[in-house]
Amino acid sequence: MLALLRVLADAKAPNPVVPDVSEMVWGAIAFFVLFLLMWAVLLPPIKKAMRQREEQVRTDEEAAERAQVEAEQVRRDYDATLAEARAEASRIVDEARAAAEAARAEQIKAVEAEIAAQRQASLAEIEGLRQAAIGQLRGEVGGIAVAAASKVVQKPLDTSTNQSVVDEYVTQAGGLA
Repeated sequence: MLALLRVLADAKAPNPVVPDVSEMVWGAIAFFVLFLLMWAVLLPPIKKAMRQREEQVRTDEEAAERAQVEAEQVRRDYDATLAEARAEASRIVDEARAAAEAARAEQIKAVEAEIAAQRQASLAEIEGLRQAAIGQLRGEVGGIAVAAASKVVQKPLDTSTNQSVVDEYVTQAGGLA
């Protein structure tokens, strides 16, 4: 068997790994035909799809930037509206506080006026009672003074005729009007 292998090795048999020249020519022709077919038919739609994809990505990026700018504008508008609302609420609270303070001051003024009126009425009533008490006391003092004078002189004196003298004396002595 070794001998057979040697004979076969010596006999220049074709190498199955190395192709013939005709196979190489036909392979090159097939390669160039397929290359031209791919270049002419398959490559343009692929390039078109790649351009569309790039345009879509660019459009999406621009849309995202516009959305971000719009969102920022909406946020600024929201912040401005919120600031206006806070200012308006503060103004309303200040107005309510001022109105409450004015109402309070008005109520205090009304109560003070009522107190002053009641004080004047009370003072007038007290003065009237005082005058009535003084008048009653004059009558009683006059009666007691005439009774005491009649005991001193030991004769009965008329109270009605001597009352004016007693009243005049009481007025001068006590400073009562």
